[in-house]
Amino acid sequence: MLYFLLKTLFQIALRVFFRRFTVNNKHLLFSEGPLIVVSNHPNTLMDPVVTASLMKQNVYFLAKSSFFKPGIQGWLFHRLFMIPVYRREDVGEGGTAQNDATFAKCYEFLGKGGTLMVFPEGNSFMQRRIRPLKTGTARISLGAEAQHNFNLGLRIVPVGVNYSDPSRFRSDVFVNVGEPIHVKKFEAAYAEDPFKAAHILTDHIKERLEDLVIHTETDEEDALARQVEAVYQSKLVKELDLSESESEERFLITKGILQSIKYFEARQPERMHYLRTELQDYLQHLESVGLVPDAFKRIPNRREVAWGTVKTILYLVLGFPFYLFGVIHNYLPYLLPAKIARSLTKDIEFYAPIMMTIGMFTFPIFYALIGWAVHAWFGISGWALVGYLVALPITGFFVLHYWHRIQEARRNWIFFSLFSKRTTVLHSLLEQRNRLMAALEQAREEFLASFPENTAETKQA
Repeated sequence: MLYFLLKTLFQIALRVFFRRFTVNNKHLLFSEGPLIVVSNHPNTLMDPVVTASLMKQNVYFLAKSSFFKPGIQGWLFHRLFMIPVYRREDVGEGGTAQNDATFAKCYEFLGKGGTLMVFPEGNSFMQRRIRPLKTGTARISLGAEAQHNFNLGLRIVPVGVNYSDPSRFRSDVFVNVGEPIHVKKFEAAYAEDPFKAAHILTDHIKERLEDLVIHTETDEEDALARQVEAVYQSKLVKELDLSESESEERFLITKGILQSIKYFEARQPERMHYLRTELQDYLQHLESVGLVPDAFKRIPNRREVAWGTVKTILYLVLGFPFYLFGVIHNYLPYLLPAKIARSLTKDIEFYAPIMMTIGMFTFPIFYALIGWAVHAWFGISGWALVGYLVALPITGFFVLHYWHRIQEARRNWIFFSLFSKRTTVLHSLLEQRNRLMAALEQAREEFLASFPENTAETKQA
């Protein structure tokens, strides 16, 4: 009952916390067990919530034993179908016997057709990469199958969770579900050498997960990929006639950018050094005048800048009363989760799940208190009170949109200033951008030409 209630609340909270929540191959999560769901782990407690919220069946989770503290926390984690794993770094050599009991419980649960969720990286780090995997998932799946002579039908479903900004409210998440891995296919390897089979299966899981996420080898590679995305992705999206909501296609574009970076780093490192320097100079120049790369998705003329500024000012003036109403009624419950999260932990990986969980309670409680206050103090009741309460979350979202328009107005004013007073700066930025776009276009053509099928198609055309 507690699991079902919290799952329902989190399903609602996730749609509020994330601006876009997109799932690819969602149907693969609805398979009947026995099933092990494996996922990358960039965002601590948010990752199991995101994936489990998509599944109809109850899900058991493997979680590190340090979460199971005495008292209410341990009681709660057990009630939420969590099974403790005793990692060597947490409990030393003494955890081996305890893990034998954990494995036995997993075998029993999977033997009854259950669904288990595991994060084989072990720890959570807010990075766009798959780190080395623990072999526990493979050992559990092979052990469960071995107990049933490899006739259990156990499958491992890999899931890649991709966040646009893991710690930010109203960011995007793209859940990429892969085709299941049938554990029975590793029966021969297990019969020959169970230890080696576990490593083979673990390597296979890692490869599958890398296909489902944005996987960068180093922080430097990730930084360069993000810079190319910031400058060049919008052009590719427009060229391919994609919308902002087509997360899978944008994901594939980023994968292509990473492939091209690896290609040129291996063959022309000096060219990549030049591109990295040019990107940094351009982005720093943009930042110095208060603009972001998206500001140049389409260069407006003077008339468009002036008219856009007028429209924005009208919107801001007419919408200010609603903005003020929304701020007064939503600022405190919006602010508290972030303040509490930062007071509870210094680990940024925990900010988002803590903020979302606390926000699930601060907003309803605060709205209830406001409703009680206006009824008691001003005598508002009936449909008028209902309308008042409905207006609270609506104006809360309006505040976010209003703030976005303020940022647009600021960018329009910067453009207006560049057009009218600082044309040299504008021309310098445009020259930098055009030089960069030409370099990126040339690199893209060379990269695509490196694939024989693309060359053949070009010749046929």
